[in-house]
Amino acid sequence: MDRYKFVNPLMGSLNHMGYSNGNCYPVVAVPHGMNFFTIQTRGAEDSASEKNWFFSPLDNSFEGIRLTHMPSPWLGDYCNLLIYGERGAASADGAYRSAYDAKNAVIEPSYMHLSLDRDGYSVELTPTNACAIMRFKFDKELGTNRVVFSGEKLSYEERDGCLHITNANVRCKKFAPDDPRLIKEHIIIRADVSFSVSACGKKISIETASPYFSVYIATSFISFEQALLNFEREIGDKDFDAVVRETEANWISRLDAIKVSDEDEEKKKVFYSCFYRALLWPRRFYEIDRSGNAVHVNTATGEVCTGVLYTDNGFWDTYRTLYPFYSLVAPDEYASFAEGFYNYYVDTGWLPKWVCPYNVNCMPGMLIEATMADAIVKDIVTADLAHKIFEAMLKDGEYASEIAGEGRVALGQYRQYGYVPYTVAKESVNETLDNAFGDFAIAMAAKKLGYNDIYERYSKYSQNYRNLFDASCGFMRGKDENGKFRDEAFDPYAWGRDYTEGSAWQNSFGVYHDISGLNELYGGKLCEKIDELINTPPIYRVGSYGKVIHEMSEMVAANYGQCAISNQPSFHIPFIYSELGDMERTAYHVERLSKLYSSGIEGYPGDEDNGSMGAWYV
Repeated sequence: MDRYKFVNPLMGSLNHMGYSNGNCYPVVAVPHGMNFFTIQTRGAEDSASEKNWFFSPLDNSFEGIRLTHMPSPWLGDYCNLLIYGERGAASADGAYRSAYDAKNAVIEPSYMHLSLDRDGYSVELTPTNACAIMRFKFDKELGTNRVVFSGEKLSYEERDGCLHITNANVRCKKFAPDDPRLIKEHIIIRADVSFSVSACGKKISIETASPYFSVYIATSFISFEQALLNFEREIGDKDFDAVVRETEANWISRLDAIKVSDEDEEKKKVFYSCFYRALLWPRRFYEIDRSGNAVHVNTATGEVCTGVLYTDNGFWDTYRTLYPFYSLVAPDEYASFAEGFYNYYVDTGWLPKWVCPYNVNCMPGMLIEATMADAIVKDIVTADLAHKIFEAMLKDGEYASEIAGEGRVALGQYRQYGYVPYTVAKESVNETLDNAFGDFAIAMAAKKLGYNDIYERYSKYSQNYRNLFDASCGFMRGKDENGKFRDEAFDPYAWGRDYTEGSAWQNSFGVYHDISGLNELYGGKLCEKIDELINTPPIYRVGSYGKVIHEMSEMVAANYGQCAISNQPSFHIPFIYSELGDMERTAYHVERLSKLYSSGIEGYPGDEDNGSMGAWYV
């Protein structure tokens, strides 16, 4: 219990499109839960581009408790459902809003309690993996009390005294309503009192005259029958308080994996809040059928397939810290993650790049290669699975896909020239460096598994980062097919174009596998270059972005030179010193950078991104 009390789910929750303090929303769930529950305070009437910033800790308005699967506001949500209470006549179809007592709201990883003014009721919620219990208490016994379920594409029927809702995917709008790839969540609603059902537009309600009652929610991405089975296993005859205790105990057991001896209460709050955030991702996307087998929806075909599966994860963000973190504190769970990502390959023919729950063509490289290689090299997965995973990794390195987002970008040109020319792909420097690191990952896995010829070949490929180094300025730069650097005046402060979410300053040092080799390119003075990076003012030019993006503002706010610790490409920069033997300078900078974190609503120095920034702090 000691460590659990330090968790603040509101850490990093004060955000908007132009500035991120984490881009977090408070999550009530079990670790890696299939569903998250949170509060929606805004969004119903916001513009389409702002709807994903649906929570602010400063709001005293309440639109509903949101069942959500959103991994990032930049990606959007799917199968989300808004739930709220209502009294008397049903409100017109449209935004519902009530005042709520935000200061006295209770939000813990395992429990939520809110008081709503408009309709005079309180609501509590406690989750399991695929289910939840909500407890409503209306302050008067007059009239009709209603629980409303609102969503974009809901259909329903009454069956066996329950409400059955089908919630269609609302993020992947490219799929037609009858497309088998359209993800649907099957939701069963029951209560401990009798109720009737009504519908109005996008809203479905259950109505009762009882002032006090509990609502039980069971979900499945497979079927209503599976949702019922999930409920029987996860809740069954347990009452609300028993589920709270069980979910809280789950969190306590996970947080107990690391015990902090520091007496500073604020540091403990930051530490365990970051730990909690890291334990949320990736999310389970599989269920256990009646025979005890793991089953999941194949996102490419809509079929039900055997095996575990995980989702809501961008590997460009998480390979740097989250999975190394799991290799230390939860290797058995890491093995399950790796198996799940391999199953995605079995289902679709490719390892995922950014999965949500489909593969998203987002960010450079195929950094899942590093995550999978770690599982192989550290003996986290079995030998049999390691060989299968290696086959999937090798496909990334050997074969190009004609479909954007599958495999590596411009693989043919990368192999031909030893770099990705800027004339064939954007962010060509990052694509090249990430491919070189991916090649190193394949080489290390090959060495572990005894594929020595592949190890030799990919070790050579891993040195391709050298091909973009411009000794005249000390940065990595984009080249064309003829080996010529861009001929316009080079500006190391210009963001975008050949670089991802940064300039040459943030993106020239992403040679994670060969810091000693990078040091050679700098004539043995890489530490001095990092000193220069940290001591250069955090100025920027918008470059190809054409406008200020939030990462630029966050770098300036951090005020740590060009070390934009607000974003993943800078995560390793302070550790370059220790890799070259100067541990004191690394310790000095890490200690200072960690002070950019706080346990409050402005908690993170940038996008937390699926546990990556939380895991960096841990």
